[in-house]
Amino acid sequence: MADSAEPKVRRYSAFLSYSQGDTPFVRKLHRRLEAYRLPARLGKGDGARRLKPIFRDSDELAAAPDLTTAVRAALAEADFLIVICTPRSAQSKWVGREIELFRHLHGDQRILTALVEGDTQTSFHPALLRRPHGRATEPLAADFRPGMGGDRIAFLKLMAPLAGVELDELIHRDGQRRIRQVMAGSGAAVAGTAVVATLAVIALEARTEAQAQRNRAGGLNAFLSTDLHKELNSAGRLDLQMAVDKAALNSYRGQDLSRLPPEELGQRARVLHKAGEDNEKHGDLKTAQAQFQEAQRTTAALLAARPGDSQRIFDHAQSEYWVGYLKWRNGDGDGARAGFKAYARLGDRLVAIDPNNDAWRMEVAYAANNLGMLALRHDGQAAEAKLQFAKSVEIRQQVARNKPGDAAAVIDISNSMAWLADSQRIGGDPEGARSTRESQRKLLSELLKTSPNNAEAVGDMLGNELGMARIEAAEGQWRSALSRLKAGQDGAKALAARDPANKTFSREARMFELFTVRTWLVAPRSARPSIADMQHMLGSCAPMGSGASYLEISDFCAALHGQLLELGGDRTGAAADFARARQAHRDEAYSARWGLNFGEETTPPIRLVQK
Repeated sequence: MADSAEPKVRRYSAFLSYSQGDTPFVRKLHRRLEAYRLPARLGKGDGARRLKPIFRDSDELAAAPDLTTAVRAALAEADFLIVICTPRSAQSKWVGREIELFRHLHGDQRILTALVEGDTQTSFHPALLRRPHGRATEPLAADFRPGMGGDRIAFLKLMAPLAGVELDELIHRDGQRRIRQVMAGSGAAVAGTAVVATLAVIALEARTEAQAQRNRAGGLNAFLSTDLHKELNSAGRLDLQMAVDKAALNSYRGQDLSRLPPEELGQRARVLHKAGEDNEKHGDLKTAQAQFQEAQRTTAALLAARPGDSQRIFDHAQSEYWVGYLKWRNGDGDGARAGFKAYARLGDRLVAIDPNNDAWRMEVAYAANNLGMLALRHDGQAAEAKLQFAKSVEIRQQVARNKPGDAAAVIDISNSMAWLADSQRIGGDPEGARSTRESQRKLLSELLKTSPNNAEAVGDMLGNELGMARIEAAEGQWRSALSRLKAGQDGAKALAARDPANKTFSREARMFELFTVRTWLVAPRSARPSIADMQHMLGSCAPMGSGASYLEISDFCAALHGQLLELGGDRTGAAADFARARQAHRDEAYSARWGLNFGEETTPPIRLVQK
């Protein structure tokens, strides 16, 4: 509990607790914290844009006559305690004592951690993992380790509570300021919103041939394709992501690519990966495929020149994955298999180089997920798919334990759980599928408590609703299934309205609508709406757009329309609808996007439950 004698206005923003072996990192962090100026619109409550001094014992205690008294006084006058977590500090009795003293003075809520080396098991001091009542706890950490989300994001995770501002808002404002600073370095004027204005200026930067100008453009592209892209993706703004992609690619126009150094060629390939991914979400598979193939040519050449370079192996692995994925989306199962297996081999090479690198282990998890997806959807081998998805879930859960509080790690686990549940449902294990879906929902619910606007988590929750509804409908629990489908459709429409450029949400809203009709078809006849009413719910079966996903929706609609015609006695019309849908999916066990068995969907009656 807090000491009643502590001053109302404390002298220090934070007290840095660390082992002397970590002094180089602490010196750097100390300077960054005290030098950082909050963006103009995020000044602290007292109007200041800088923190109060940060206490670091090697500087502050050198002249202190009584070390214990000086430490106690500094802890009493600090707003926060920042514990630098490494295997060395975890063994330090002085770090433990400082944690205990601060907890006694101020409680647990103001203890922050910076994970620099190791993991939470090896680097968290035992004093961090217990409270006075004895229950174990593990505080969230700003993760400064290489490859774990970015040094700058970790720094802002510390800065936000110290400054008393929301992390999301600080990331947003800091990102805008960084763009303006890059633009100012080239003498360009920025007008309008920071992101949109930047897009107009980058093309101007790219036209100069001065090396300094190219360096600024390269640094900006790295920022646009990592930090800013990640922020926009989490916020559900595909329109701005695509504008950022276009601007970043425009920066390379007019340059002789054959004369670019390998590092810049690698950065351009990474920009192409992001652009292709965003175009795939937008439904423009042709553009996406061209961008992935162009990136693949570049990354293959770079890797051939330096086959043991981890970054180049990683970059080429992404190319192999995306080219394989687009082939799968376009119905080329053999091409997809070749791409996914090449990706898996590259992931294994990365882990062989550095077995303890969680980022490389995740590549193995992604590869297992891809091979499971192919086994399930293309080959119909649910048992093999289940093994691959279970492997992916296990690896992702292991990695997530080293990244507490990381939203992306939660989304990764959720994705694998969704695939695992589908393989269980298709493999005849509805209880296992239900259990996996419930675990996925619990995971997403916890994430949404702290990040309610995370568009990926909200989207995964919609997928969870659809997955649970399909399990319930297959078991005859049609009322519960219909309730889930209504909630899911409303949620998908809300997301589509918020981010109209992302066609994924509008497609999901339509699928909830179609599965509603399908669920009525497995309800008791006495409870169903009339055939005319169900046809009205079904609406037009014309494709909503171009691309395989839209055609899959259209074919599912045609199959349901055929079922309704069959119920109404029009067997000729039903046969025509069935033939159309069945022919389009003759080479796959389950459809690519929603895992539909078109042989089953086009065979009347459609698993009617007589109750």
